[in-house]
This record gives sequence, structure tokens and C-alpha cells, in this order.
Amino acid sequence: MNFKDRDSVIDSYAQYILDSLDMDAVLNIAYDTLVGNLTDYTNEQLATEIVESYGEEWFEDHNVEVDETV
Repeated sequence: MNFKDRDSVIDSYAQYILDSLDMDAVLNIAYDTLVGNLTDYTNEQLATEIVESYGEEWFEDHNVEVDETV
């Protein structure tokens, strides 16, 4: 099967799925996606992401011990 505008079909279908979900389901999908993506990071990439987004104090605020600083 071929579509004239595949991107439009994907967009419409994704929107249809989202419209049918409740907030808990949306949050579960977001969580699973984030964890899946972050799992692929190296420790250095993960630490850099955290520091760039929330600062080094995030580690202390969340009781995370690190062997070296980023």
C-alpha cells in the first residue's frame, strides 16, 4: 500500500491516537519514551543532559552520588 502524503497520514493517525487517550496514558507514554531514550545515553551524556537542563545541584537535590563532576 502506498500513500500520496505519508507524513500527513502519520500525523493524522498520531493525532487520532492522542485524542483517544486519557492523561494517565499520555504521561505513561511520555515516561516510557524518556526512559527509553535516556537508557541509550552514556553516563557522560546523561550527566551533561542533567547539568545543562537543571544544573549540578540536581544531583544533590535528588541524593545522587557522582564519582566525578561534569
